[in-house]
Amino acid sequence: MQRILIAVAFAVAAAASTGATATAQDLQNSLIDIAYGEPSNAAYRPIYERLRQRRVLEELREFLAPLRLPRRVQVKTEQCGKESSPYAPGGPVVICYEYVHALEKFAEKIPADARTARGVSREDAVVGAFVQVVLNQMAHAVFDILEVPVWGREEDAADKLAGFLMLQFGTENARKLLNGAAFFFEASDRTWTGSDFADVRGTDAQRFYNYLCVAYGGDAKGFRDFVQDDSSNRRPGQAGAVRTDLLPQYRASGCRSEYNELQYAFDQTIMPSVDRALLDKVLARTDWLRAGDGR
Repeated sequence: MQRILIAVAFAVAAAASTGATATAQDLQNSLIDIAYGEPSNAAYRPIYERLRQRRVLEELREFLAPLRLPRRVQVKTEQCGKESSPYAPGGPVVICYEYVHALEKFAEKIPADARTARGVSREDAVVGAFVQVVLNQMAHAVFDILEVPVWGREEDAADKLAGFLMLQFGTENARKLLNGAAFFFEASDRTWTGSDFADVRGTDAQRFYNYLCVAYGGDAKGFRDFVQDDSSNRRPGQAGAVRTDLLPQYRASGCRSEYNELQYAFDQTIMPSVDRALLDKVLARTDWLRAGDGR
């Protein structure tokens, strides 16, 4: 778990370089407050201690340095009594210790020192899912604070923004993050029936394919192996076995257009509130997923 949390810390850190492009002093956001809530359940105490030690929230704040917000927002970790605490307008962004604990348990579906058919390791699964939930929750806060208009379900929009941001880590790191995030939706054992489909977010299976589509749409060369080959180009209900952990061709063919729409929406609604000079420093980072450097 310690090794995983170390990787998580650097997955959300887009700064804090050791003698390179940007330092912690360069990348600060005074309008983002952070806090580590002390858990009452002793089972979560090790998670609390390791997250503090690895300065996960401090480095997340550095990653968000280019974002110019009109008001303050708090990002905190705490014991929630449940795995998630949805963002409410004007409220804090909360990452629950219960969720981090569940990530590790769920990732045990992947044997140690093994990978899934799509190349996901146990560590990739935890890191990707952690970063996905952090960026998803932050997306809700950004929509609220910047008064971004959202057509359709806000949860779907937050997923798209989270996937878009994960791609900015560069192909190698983005593969780990998006593959890991997608694994949890792919491997979900939840059965959706009846009124479950009235939920404010898509089914786990839909979210899985949406993340694959964002990845392929943004970097077709780097993620070409996420897509079924032409011989498997079958729509739902058609005969023949296909791999269910790959994006069907009929969806993949439109992913570039979907990504372009996402890029346009980001440029029109969020980019005006981004400091371009600081953004360049953030994007210049290349070692975001190091598992530790002695810090």
